[in-house]
Amino acid sequence: MSDVEYVVELSPGGETFNCGEQETILDAALRQGIELTYGCRHGRCSTCKYLVEDGEIDLGEVTTYALPENEQDAGWALLCRARPLSDLLIRDHRLPDARALPLLSPSSFDAEVAAVTQLTPELWQLDVALPAPLKFYAGQFVELGLPTAQGTVWRSYSMASPPSSAARLSFVMKRIEGGAFSGGLDTLHVGQPLAVRGPFGASYLRAGTRPVLLCAIGSGIAPIMAMLRDAAERGDTRSFSLFYGARRPQDLPFLDELRAGFGLKLEFVPTLDGLEGGDAWDG
Repeated sequence: MSDVEYVVELSPGGETFNCGEQETILDAALRQGIELTYGCRHGRCSTCKYLVEDGEIDLGEVTTYALPENEQDAGWALLCRARPLSDLLIRDHRLPDARALPLLSPSSFDAEVAAVTQLTPELWQLDVALPAPLKFYAGQFVELGLPTAQGTVWRSYSMASPPSSAARLSFVMKRIEGGAFSGGLDTLHVGQPLAVRGPFGASYLRAGTRPVLLCAIGSGIAPIMAMLRDAAERGDTRSFSLFYGARRPQDLPFLDELRAGFGLKLEFVPTLDGLEGGDAWDG
């Protein structure tokens, strides 16, 4: 990383942080304990779209779908892609969240594959062993890096394991044929090196007393499993309703665990939309 650093100021509050010229503005903020609004971290969801009121930036690799040309011309940027070319003044549009937990600044780890298990015809569970515990909130995600001959392939995955399992993380992935990461799930072996960086995201279960509604399909069950497992460990007394969508009965992962309810007040409603004649199903 270059030694050149610029000062980024958030307007109108005046909060500042430093950002290297080879560092994204979002990464610099998170590194220094400032949680800007963001989502995918890969320039696709537009959640980290902010208005640069003063200064010069390198927009990075963005699509006109995520950041239309008229918004680029008006000074908008995706902070997960943008890098500074000068000191910056950025309009801060964040809204206060009284139930938000303290920011956990991301770290990087060298890790290794601990286990690979096929859950359904499409979904796999990958267990990753870390050299030290990773502090995270149930519902957050990390970026997993798979070293290849062409360089490290990074993909984002939510933990399915609770924070109590901080040195061994579990992930649920849909295997996509030809996928740069998931396409090789069936060839990963125990002990294979991986890289991990995180945690990221603000999608975690807030404290409260009201009933909790959870919805997921496919590999989206991962953060839900982390939340439910963590809630059970903490003795959460709220009622939970989980609607999980799949095509056929064999596409339902963790079925026994979800039906057992974790000891929570859990209503589990699997909803199927691809039933075939021979499928036994009364849901």
